[in-house]
Formats: sequence, structure tokens, C-alpha cells
Amino acid sequence: MTTSPFNRRDFLTSIAGTALVYAIDAPAQTGPRPNITVRIDRDLAVLDPAHRTGPWEGNVMRVVYQRLMRQKANSAELELDAAAEIRQVSPTVIEFRLKPGQMFTDGFGEMTADDVKFSFERIGLPPKDGAKESSYKNDWLHLQGVEVKNKYEGRIVLTHARANLYDVVIADGSGCIVSRKAVEQRGADFATRPVGSGPYQLVSLERQKGATLRRNATYAGRKPYYEEIAIRFVSDARTTDLALRSGELDFAILAPSAAEPLRSVAGLTVNEQPSIAYVWLGMNVDKAPLSDLRVRQAIRLALDVDQMLVAGYNGKAPRLNTLLPPQILGHWREAPVYKRNVAEARSLLAAAGASNLKLKLLILNQAAYQNMALVARALLADVGVTVEVDAQEGGTFWNSGKGDTGKNIDLFITRFNGKHDPNFIMQWFVAGQIGNWNWQRWNSPEFDALYTQSAGELDPARRRQMVIDAQRLMDNSAAFVWLTNEANVLVYRSWIRPAGVPGWIDWQYDEFGAAT
Repeated sequence: MTTSPFNRRDFLTSIAGTALVYAIDAPAQTGPRPNITVRIDRDLAVLDPAHRTGPWEGNVMRVVYQRLMRQKANSAELELDAAAEIRQVSPTVIEFRLKPGQMFTDGFGEMTADDVKFSFERIGLPPKDGAKESSYKNDWLHLQGVEVKNKYEGRIVLTHARANLYDVVIADGSGCIVSRKAVEQRGADFATRPVGSGPYQLVSLERQKGATLRRNATYAGRKPYYEEIAIRFVSDARTTDLALRSGELDFAILAPSAAEPLRSVAGLTVNEQPSIAYVWLGMNVDKAPLSDLRVRQAIRLALDVDQMLVAGYNGKAPRLNTLLPPQILGHWREAPVYKRNVAEARSLLAAAGASNLKLKLLILNQAAYQNMALVARALLADVGVTVEVDAQEGGTFWNSGKGDTGKNIDLFITRFNGKHDPNFIMQWFVAGQIGNWNWQRWNSPEFDALYTQSAGELDPARRRQMVIDAQRLMDNSAAFVWLTNEANVLVYRSWIRPAGVPGWIDWQYDEFGAAT
């Protein structure tokens, strides 16, 4: 996977409702200070770009390592980072020239074009000498290789054009530039003792606790505002609430319902931001009776998305009617908005000869999904469909669609994270993802062709139309009931100015500063 829509592979859970699992050295302060503490809700495990497990690790990596390009503060637009110049000289060739004097930490010397070659090829090309293959190899899909011209210059050569190469590869996790010497010398230890040239240096990493970042004194770019950032793993929203109130945490992202009580707390700012995550109810098109299009259409018409969102998000999350949220190129603005129609649903079930249906609805064992599932069960009962809600903990849930196990799914509600690129979001629904992340087991050669064509289409207008056409195919399948792209609520000390790529999956720790 690429910088990973919400990493479903190594989803790590911890015990909810417990006290904070860490101690913070400095007492709570009421004004700006040179160090802050931020909350993450997933544990940190691997800080090697080739083997990271999720976006929470990517947020750390993007300030420990440099990339050729990076996102501007609070923007999805790109600017130069390690590169002094980068040029697309043809659809399949990108030339770059590094800034001189960019030094790796721990005495590993200056960044060179050979380090860029090593960083990209160890992800995108078959591994050598028995090394572990990167699970992010498809980020560098079509990579032929990186040619080194001299100490600072090189060429990225592709076999086919890539429309999203800059946004979700070069400027993201798989574009992080590591020290070849450090990787070869530290081996497996590199995952927890990374060597980069970015604005921060990792000084500690402890499982089930978090990490500490400190300004990198050798960083060649603009120094970040905060001298030290403590990143603390706290899984439970209630524990996070208490820590924000007490001053033990300075920044967190919460669901709207969890953040609401904090609006009245002096010294805290509660700031709602649109999200590019996407939540939907899916149906397994390979398994009877859901293999009948009319049954899927009936279920879609029996549901009331607005009622489900009120139950799951207290009505504070926007409705989503198609795969791509409005911020993404190719958003289908004219997508159908399905309203509940019990009579039509019953008619479709009768035409399909489907009566007394009994289905299982798989969900993650979290309040929002539980509440939406209970509403869905009641709504479907009105048309003669009996639903058993199967709430699973993270480790079990995220493996439910893998291999032959996925053949047994009926209905499910799930959530994936997005990026500012349509093909990143579309990739999980191609036929090749059946048995992996395509839990609908939906196989559409037309969709796959549009996905492939749009991935290599460099003209934005043509690409946008291909992406919309692909979403029409998803709608025609009736295998997807789109629910919401959610909303992120940022809660932080009022003297902090946070920063993140819009959508707030990708934080920008080095751009955090003091509120003006």
C-alpha cells in the first residue's frame, strides 16, 4: 500500500479506559513553551519508510527524513525540499538536483544522489541479497530505476507515466530519503533508530508509549518552532479528554462527539476540519443472496443514510454520496442521493424471490459503527431482512476480508483514510484487491481499465472524467452505500498554531508554531 489509507495490516489496539500510559516530565504550563506533547491513537512501531505500518508513522518520518519535494504548510500544494531543482523532462523521466550540504544525523555524512537511488529502489524494485520486500512497492509502480549522474544529480526513470507520482510518492512516505550507509550498517535496528536529514531527530521510541522528537541541529533548512515534540500513544478518547483538560496533552484529533465537551474548557481551541476519510457499508457481491443486483439495490433503498449518521456521529459528519469527497479531483458532484423507499425495496426483493433473508453485518467494535449498525438493523427489518451485528476488535476485524475468510462476509461497515489523489483512493476496489482490501469482492474490468488509464493520464480534465466514470460503475453495482467522509476535530492549546495537510491525516510537526 502507499502511504496507506488507514493501515489495516498491523492495526494495534490498547486497553481503553485506563489512565495515561506515560509520564510527562514538565508540569503543565499555561503559555507558549519550547516543547509540546501531541496525542496519537495508534502505536509507533517502524520508522523505516520501506516497512512502515501506517500514516501515524508517516507523520514522524516526514520530519525525520527529507524528500525531494514536500507539502507546503496547511496545503496539499508542493514545494522543493531536498531538491534544489526537479524537472519532468518527459512523461517517464524526472530529473533532480539536490541542494548541497544536507547532512544525515549521527555522523553518516552528506546526502547524495546515490542515497536517493538507494531509497527509492529499495521500495520499488525487487529486493537484493534476501532483503525483505517493501509492502509499499506499488507506490513506485512502473519504476525502472534511478540513474545517478553525479554527486547531487540523478534521473528517475519510469516504464509508464504516473499522474500521482509527485503527490503520493515523491512528496510522501515512500519518497523519504534515507542514508544508504546507515541502513546497511544498522540493519533491522534502522526501523527504530532512523537516520535522516530532516528538521527533527528521533531521540527516543518506546512501544505502547510513543516517541520524542528534538530539533536537528544539522538540518540545513528553516528550523522548526518547537525544540522538542513528545508524541504519546493514547488509544482511549476519554483518557485523551482528561489529559487535554489537565495539560498533559497539548494537541489531539478527536471525533466530533468526543470533542464537543471540550469546547467550554478555558485555554483550549476546538477547531473542526473537513476530512478525506471515507466510510461506507459494503456488500459481498460473490455471496448469495447479495450476488443478485436487485437484492443489493433493495438494501440500499431500505437504508436511511441520514438516520445512520445522526446515530453514529450525532449528525455532525457530512453525508457522502460517492467514493471521492469534494476535496479530491474527480469528485462526482451529481452522484445520486438515495432516499429511503421501503415500498421499492420490498418490490425488488420480491422480484428477486428473496424472502426471510438473514445477513450478518460486520463492524469494528467502536461506538460510531455500533450505533449505525443498530439503525441499519432496524431499517432492514422493515423490509424483511434480519441482520445480526458482528462487532469485532481491530485485529480480527481488519483481517476479516483476507483470503478465503473474506468469502464469508455478507455486509460490513468500514473506514479508509484517503490522500489528495483519486487513484490512491480508488486502488482498493480493483479486482486485484479481492482477498485483500476489496471486501465487496467486486470485479469490474471496466473499472480496472479506468483506474489504470486515469493513473497514467497527465491531463487533469481527461483524468477527472475517467475518475467520475469509474464512480458511476461503482454506483451501478449497488455494492456500496456511501455514508460519510467524516470530520476531524482538532483540540489544542490556544497558544499553539497546528499544521497539517488538509484532511488532517498527515500532520506537519515541523510547521507547528505559536498562535499570533
